[in-house]
Amino acid sequence: TLKTRELTFEKPTAQKNGEAFYLINKGFTGVFRTNYPSSAIRQIGQAILAGHADIGVADRAGLLADQSSLATSGHSGVDRLLDLIQYYKNEKAYVVWDLLLAKLDNITQLFSVNDRAHRAIQHFQRKLVHNLVQELGWEFPEGEDHLTSLLRGVIVSCAGRSRHEETVKEAQRRFALFMQEGADQTKALHPTIRRTAFEVAMSHGGVKEFEQVLHYYRTTPKQDQQVMALIAIGSAVHGEELIQRVFEFALSDDVRPQDFPYILSGLSTNIGARHAAWRWIKANWQTIVDRYTGNMGMLGYCIKIPINKMADPAVLKDLEEFFVDKDTKDFERDLEQAKEGLRIRSKWVARDGAALESWLVEQGY
Repeated sequence: TLKTRELTFEKPTAQKNGEAFYLINKGFTGVFRTNYPSSAIRQIGQAILAGHADIGVADRAGLLADQSSLATSGHSGVDRLLDLIQYYKNEKAYVVWDLLLAKLDNITQLFSVNDRAHRAIQHFQRKLVHNLVQELGWEFPEGEDHLTSLLRGVIVSCAGRSRHEETVKEAQRRFALFMQEGADQTKALHPTIRRTAFEVAMSHGGVKEFEQVLHYYRTTPKQDQQVMALIAIGSAVHGEELIQRVFEFALSDDVRPQDFPYILSGLSTNIGARHAAWRWIKANWQTIVDRYTGNMGMLGYCIKIPINKMADPAVLKDLEEFFVDKDTKDFERDLEQAKEGLRIRSKWVARDGAALESWLVEQGY
């Protein structure tokens, strides 16, 4: 038990196939982070890959949470986090994959500063989920365990975003079936993976697919499906003309004022559109203020959401300069949170960008 600021103890070890590893905070009942050296990360990772029974679900999830937080804060590095993640390809637990893919998506969003880095990270993602994509497929058998269904959803989503070839082809095929008049839409695309197929079809398609998703949004009576379509439209739109159409659509009568942030959420994850979205927010700021006067939360969303996946000091400077002569009292806290988030993310990318690229090259991506 740690009762002082420092404690020295003999490392506990476990033996599996000749590999020794140790875990601190077994079961993750302690409220602290553990900063393992690279050698320990590799040993723990090899035990995870081998399915060692002493490393439970809480341990596997907690290790990811620790290494991600330590990398973000600068106490560790993104390369060490990826060193750990690569050993999870045999993982079966939804709760672990959900956390892992959220952390990996964050890295993808922040560190894709050039095409080569972006392609390399996508390659890493494809390799990581390939076996599980093959195992889970696209069908949702009747009576299937709920967690398995959720797992399929996040795995197929990752495969689609990372341009896994078989996943892209199947998403396009099912999207085409789904959009046929009179189609059994639930059979063609289960709701759990519907957004993935919409995003894949749009990102690999053009005006036709954009219009199809837009038509679905306008005709579906279900609000959750409308929200899903709005996020997909924002996250997958590409091409200057279609991006501009999304901007015009977002503030039109077609979109309920309370649903506007869903489009912004999609755009924030769209590497090819998010900077244009931020410029558009600035150009239309007075319109947005007039629309949401008295709704402080919505104005805060309109600031934080568009930039919450950016890690560029120039955006921070731009944000500060844009609001220097504006009345911000109704959303001051959100504005400060947006600035602080940009500072943290920018420092992380500046600190770890070169290490990430080196790691990707060393691993053959």
